[in-house]
Amino acid sequence: MKISNNKFSNEEVVLDFHEYNACEFTNCRFVVLGYGAFALNQCEVKNCEFTFAGPAASVIQTMATIYHSLGDQGKQLIEGTFDQIRNAAGNAPA
Repeated sequence: MKISNNKFSNEEVVLDFHEYNACEFTNCRFVVLGYGAFALNQCEVKNCEFTFAGPAASVIQTMATIYHSLGDQGKQLIEGTFDQIRNAAGNAPA
């Protein structure tokens, strides 16, 4: 679903399957479930936070377990994943 030029304030916003264009978010909680892609195009984000639920939360928990349970090798694996994310800026699917 495409949403354009809207203002969101003090609310929970589920991102999965949404494309937000030129929207403004203030004091919102973004929820990523992990069921589908999303986009935030030319949006202004003020004092918001991301939370993860469903499959996305499982991925975060898996990464935390790897990071904390496998010593230096686990840390290197997860840091390598973060490097891939940093280097892929602008290449994410919408």
